[in-house]
Amino acid sequence: MLLNKVIIVRQAEHVYAFAYSADKLVFVTHDLPSAASESIFYAKITKLNAANHTAFVEYLPGLSGFINLPPKLNVQSGSLLPVQLTWQGNEQKQVKLRYGWSLIGKYVVYLAEIPARIKATDISQTLRDKLTQVVQEFPAQWVLRSCVDDKLDFAVVAEEMKDLYQQVLTIKANAKRGQVYAGIANYLKLLRSLKLAGNCEIISNDPLIHEQLLAYQNLWQIDILSFDPKLNGAELIAEYKHLLASSLVNLSNGASLEINTLSGISLIDVNSNQSNLAGHKLNFLVLDAIYQQICLRNLQGIILLDLVKNMSDVEQQRILLYLTKLFKNDLTNTKILGFSHSGLCEIIRNKF
Repeated sequence: MLLNKVIIVRQAEHVYAFAYSADKLVFVTHDLPSAASESIFYAKITKLNAANHTAFVEYLPGLSGFINLPPKLNVQSGSLLPVQLTWQGNEQKQVKLRYGWSLIGKYVVYLAEIPARIKATDISQTLRDKLTQVVQEFPAQWVLRSCVDDKLDFAVVAEEMKDLYQQVLTIKANAKRGQVYAGIANYLKLLRSLKLAGNCEIISNDPLIHEQLLAYQNLWQIDILSFDPKLNGAELIAEYKHLLASSLVNLSNGASLEINTLSGISLIDVNSNQSNLAGHKLNFLVLDAIYQQICLRNLQGIILLDLVKNMSDVEQQRILLYLTKLFKNDLTNTKILGFSHSGLCEIIRNKF
């Protein structure tokens, strides 16, 4: 999937990003006026359960969260811990934090201070040799992201490793209680995670966002950046809210999808009443629409697909393989678990 246009709109304290591939809306992100995910804090333990290796921590004044601790970590109530915000939470659920931290770029991920190496698979020896030289200059444990190959200008990979390494040094130098790294907005995660087509245009109506994008333009190889202060995006946001409010999606092949979420579990029911297609053919044809709706609505956690029943094992396997292929183009990690005994296809999509 290649994005050909991204519209980033600030409306009061909220920021929406609308991403298009072949001029079709494929992803929408929403940033709230709160700490961004991937933010790093030195948090104070307020309640420790040593037996279960868990703790409640206060990461900002008046803001607390729950974390799991490494079994051999020796801490006590009042200790300061480095934690990272992995999910901002919502009205029903609290934020998610994890012990420790990492820094994610478009091309590489900083994992830890030691050992000094880079983890990479399916790359040429020439590229591996270049990476090894950069690791010697910026010693740390790195992971190469899948978008990097011999066709990519290696200079941007080396530059990103340099930038992330400088951020690591800054974070370590500010090891005091409170926030030490501001995290990254969801609209930047979108640009970081997905490939951009040639001449992809990114339009924003906020001067600070535009300046932020300019800072990433060369590193992330963004072709066209536009600033339009008159772009209010009210119609786009209204259409998106209407999509979220509607549980029924009618498809051109006569089928429909009914989408409902309860207690963090989303169920997508395929209705074939108006379709003349055989069940196994219909199941395969609706997968693209299911993928699109999951991404547009940003469904997270457990997702169950209630497809037309009575499929053979071969047909089920074909569906699982195609879903796996689709979700390789996603903003977050998605696992296709398989079919349950009751015939539901089970998916886990991580929060971001």
